Amino acid sequence: ALRYWKRTGREQARTMVRTTLTRMARGGIYDQLGGGFHRYSVDERWLVPHFEKMLYDNAQLASLYLHGWLAFGEPEYRRVAEETLDYLLREMRDPAGGFYSAQDADSEGEEGRFFLWTPAAVQAVLGPDADLALAYWGLDRGPNFEGRNVLWVPGEPDPGRITPLRRRLFEARERRVRPARDDKVLTAWTGLAARAFAEAGRALG
Repeated sequence: ALRYWKRTGREQARTMVRTTLTRMARGGIYDQLGGGFHRYSVDERWLVPHFEKMLYDNAQLASLYLHGWLAFGEPEYRRVAEETLDYLLREMRDPAGGFYSAQDADSEGEEGRFFLWTPAAVQAVLGPDADLALAYWGLDRGPNFEGRNVLWVPGEPDPGRITPLRRRLFEARERRVRPARDDKVLTAWTGLAARAFAEAGRALG
């Protein structure tokens, strides 16, 4: 659709791409704290994900958001591309070369446990700063997954303001039991990741 818009100038195609990229970036399908995308959404709003993360999804989505930034100049798309690539380097890179295939949905026998929050858990980490985080990530709207919350951005993103709180919540989450990884290194999927990093290096370097 992005290439079709570039070829034809059709506004409908442009709207389709921008709407999809924006809604996915602000939805729960995107890991709002750690970067990277979960495997798919189980609803029509990109809100509740299946919590598994796949290398091939994230490699291709990093490229797509990079292309979206190049096409539209949206800082949000550049940030998502960079955060997704940072996630791959931090959590999916094999020291011997290549990238691991997937990160599980479950931890401690429960789907999404690593990624979910409650208002009380946020307040325990952030103290007097919690109200801003609760509103920013939609926790003040009630639970959205089995009594807890998938983080999402119901309003306009404000990374400059939220980054210190995001970092503190991320560090607290890192102390949880992590989902297991599938440590297979597949040539084709690693190739997708290598391409995404090469494109980003050319465009952002």
